[in-house]
Amino acid sequence: MKSLRKDIFLECPRCGYKKDVKDFRSDCQECGYPSALFQIKYCREPKEFPLSGYTYPMLKYSPLLPLEAEEIIDYTVGNTPLIHARNLGRFMGLKNLYIKDETRNPSASFKDRGSIIGVSAAKALGYAAVNVASSGNFASAIARACTLSSIKCLVLVPYDTPDEKMVMIAAYGGKVIKVNGIFDDCRRLSIQLSKERGIVSAGWDLKPFTLEGWKTTVFEIFDQMGETLPDIILIPTGGGGHILGTWKALKELSNLKKVDHLPKIVGVQASGSAPYVKAFIEGLNEVKPIEGPQTIAKSLKVSSPLEQRDVLKAVREVKGEFVSVSDKEILESVAIIGKTEGLFVEPGAAASLAGLKRLIDDGKVKADQKVVIVVTGSGLKDVTDIKQIFGGFPSISKDAESGEILSITGLF
Repeated sequence: MKSLRKDIFLECPRCGYKKDVKDFRSDCQECGYPSALFQIKYCREPKEFPLSGYTYPMLKYSPLLPLEAEEIIDYTVGNTPLIHARNLGRFMGLKNLYIKDETRNPSASFKDRGSIIGVSAAKALGYAAVNVASSGNFASAIARACTLSSIKCLVLVPYDTPDEKMVMIAAYGGKVIKVNGIFDDCRRLSIQLSKERGIVSAGWDLKPFTLEGWKTTVFEIFDQMGETLPDIILIPTGGGGHILGTWKALKELSNLKKVDHLPKIVGVQASGSAPYVKAFIEGLNEVKPIEGPQTIAKSLKVSSPLEQRDVLKAVREVKGEFVSVSDKEILESVAIIGKTEGLFVEPGAAASLAGLKRLIDDGKVKADQKVVIVVTGSGLKDVTDIKQIFGGFPSISKDAESGEILSITGLF
């Protein structure tokens, strides 16, 4: 255990029971709350945060990460741009619209942040293999982190996972197995592998650690906005882990008296897979599972999220909300982001823009408010679904006249 920090412990968010991080795989002895939902706590507040003199975020923010800096296997994760989206802002009628572009991470999604911390912890704890259930992005990030750590990686993905994502996972050395079911089925099998075969589950056993990595998105936004925070952050939401990491980072910044307000968190779900939206509207503390969730945004497709109680609590605590958007609105948003800001994002990532449009239409956003939309993954990871936006592509003879070429484009 020499490579994990000594000044951290795990705490049950339901009853407050505390345990050593070495005991990260056991459920709460007091109330039975699942081990995966425990949260890492730090015994002392850092004397300095963020650390000065560092460029890499995993070093800069290491006082609020659970490993010693030298044990983090890759410092290059994060440091993604916060773009002042002026063109998109004009289109949306907002003066201060920003895009946190998580497509710039090594495996092209925000999942790299949590995966690096999770797999670094697994390596520090002496594990030689990791299994992961994922709709694609998390698995890509875990597979990459595992190959950097010389750890074996077994991946369970739903039947409709895009080929682009499976190819990336395989390129990183992950062993991909397609499950004839949805993400929730993959998660159940992943937990089964952990409990019956001892192959640690990235999305279950390592979740307290991956949550810490996802905090760094907000730490960067805080830095990039001049040590302040926006009024609203919109996050595409499937299971809700990114929301939980965002909330935890906000609380830590507040506890350090670094900020004087906390932004409203808005979780955006696809209308065909929106358990949080329904639970939020009905005032419930738990979601009702969605039977047969359907959406083109496969990274948002979930029936019964694992961290549902904590995610609902987090959003309510910052006076946020959940909104749902249609597949049509999501695909339109893919095109709008591309044409205004030159970013190619996957459908799930574009949901944040579709959700913003919904808020604007409902009169919930003022023109001068500072708004950040998080785009979580690259369009290169889901080209098959995205291409339907544009229809077919015309062809011409190799001997075509210039007039014929121009007439086909419709641009002139």
